[in-house]
Amino acid sequence: MMGRTALVTGWVVVAFAAVSALPVTRLVYNPQAVDIDHGTVVLQRTFPFDWTPLPRPRISYIEVVRPLTQSHNGGHPCEDRGGPFRYTRSDPVGIWDIGSWAEPCLDDPRGYVWTAHWSWHLGLIKFGPVELSEIVLRIEGS
Repeated sequence: MMGRTALVTGWVVVAFAAVSALPVTRLVYNPQAVDIDHGTVVLQRTFPFDWTPLPRPRISYIEVVRPLTQSHNGGHPCEDRGGPFRYTRSDPVGIWDIGSWAEPCLDDPRGYVWTAHWSWHLGLIKFGPVELSEIVLRIEGS
C-alpha cells in the first residue's frame, strides 16, 4: 500500500512539474506574431478553445523590454506585469502601447528586445507560459 501511494504521489508531482514548465498555455492562448512600431505592439493571436461553450481562460502576462546597449538605462530592463484576468473579446489582433512604462528602455539608440510571457491560471494551478520575442533595431541616421 505504501509503495502505491508513493508511486501515485510521484506521478502527481511529475505531472504538476510538467504543466508548470511546458508551454501548456498555448492550448488556450496562442500568440503567433508580433510587430512593434514606435512603442505600439500589434500581436496576432488565437484562442484555440473558443469553439467550446467554456469561458475564456484566466491569463497573466509579463512584458519585458531590454535595451540593446548594455549600459543604457543603467543596465536595467523595463518590466510590466498584469493579471490574471479573463479576455472579454477574442479579437485576432491585440494592440497596445508600451511607451508609458518602457520609455527608459525604448530610447536606446541601437534598439531593444521586447519579450512577453503569458501564463494560464486554472484555480491555483499556473500552467507553463508561452513566449514571444521581437528585436527592434534602429539604423543610425534614421
